[in-house]
Amino acid sequence: MSTVAEHLDALWRTVHRQAATADPAAVDRAAGCLAVALSEIVLSARVPAHRAAAEALAAAPGPCRIGGVDRHTDLTGAVTANAYLMHARLTDDSYRVAAHPGLAVVPVALAVVERDGVVSGERLLRAVIGGYECACRLAEALLPDVSRRGWRVTSVVAPLAAAATYALVTEMSEDDAVAALALATGTVGGPLGVVATGGDGWRLQPALAVQAGVSAAIAAGAGLRGGDGALAGPSGMYSLFGTGRPAGTSARAAIHDVTFKRYPVAMYGQSIFEAFRSHPALPAARRVTVRVAPFAVDYGRDAAVDSISSVEGIARAALRAFHPAVTPEAVEVVADPALPDLGATVTVTLADGADLTLTGDGDTSAWRPADLRAHCADMLGDTGDALARASAALRAPTGLADLAALWRTAR
Repeated sequence: MSTVAEHLDALWRTVHRQAATADPAAVDRAAGCLAVALSEIVLSARVPAHRAAAEALAAAPGPCRIGGVDRHTDLTGAVTANAYLMHARLTDDSYRVAAHPGLAVVPVALAVVERDGVVSGERLLRAVIGGYECACRLAEALLPDVSRRGWRVTSVVAPLAAAATYALVTEMSEDDAVAALALATGTVGGPLGVVATGGDGWRLQPALAVQAGVSAAIAAGAGLRGGDGALAGPSGMYSLFGTGRPAGTSARAAIHDVTFKRYPVAMYGQSIFEAFRSHPALPAARRVTVRVAPFAVDYGRDAAVDSISSVEGIARAALRAFHPAVTPEAVEVVADPALPDLGATVTVTLADGADLTLTGDGDTSAWRPADLRAHCADMLGDTGDALARASAALRAPTGLADLAALWRTAR
């Protein structure tokens, strides 16, 4: 076996091993991630524009449901529509600041369960763990270089994470699973420019990447095979988007380090919102200086102020949310290497020249199952709470049937 082929095998073994051996804490975390994802999908479907887009993306009939919509469609249609809905409000989960792993995993696992109808709750949760492992380890290997080269990391890793999730839920053979990853690697990409401008491209782009990954897995199951060099060759994914370093391994499941959003802005913007929320009544200000980690500044450096990646735009949105009467003449953005990736320090220069310093921490990776359940309830009230309870009970004999029944009626 060639060295480049061994990288594909190694990635699959990492994913499969983590799914098979994950401890109960990781399985509980997967249940929480699943509940948050389902809540995100249903909540987005309440927005007429997002609902219409999801229905258009899933026009063919089939056994799989579009979340929050009284419509069933085929597997690839459901995957695409639900991945779109999960990301449409920019409130889905995150890893290493920029990657959105859940949208490539949960819609795939859910659609396969609905199509095949023979999967256990335990297998579903372990497939979620493995899918997150694939997305997160690849993101870890490629960041920050992938972003510096102008590519959106979510759309680069999503095809492989989707293919891996499909392979795990359907219990593909190792040969077919490795082939699915190889074929999915040939579909990766997605310009970062969609997050630096207006429009809806940033909402749709990852969903199409997930669709490509599922199609690659289906093709692998039908006998198609990919070339050895797609992942680790001289022109392969690791070299084109990163430094050539392959995805790593860890005894700790990557799903434990996933973060969750309270606010509909980029993950690095959560701390900015937290900083402004920390002060109950901000006086009139003439200037605001926002200090964040260098990655956040680089990611939004050339972005339009009204785009989702602009740090200045995020700061102004936070002011509108918590202090609508405060309209500073200038918002300065400063890269501070001393700050953690999900931290922010905001200096507000008041009308009298005095400075007021606010700090924010957007790191929610330590959230426990109770926190995730509360987050679902914050989004959807009783429906979110019920989805969280049902996800947590998936390993019970009737757990999967109970969640499926709730999923069919959630609005």
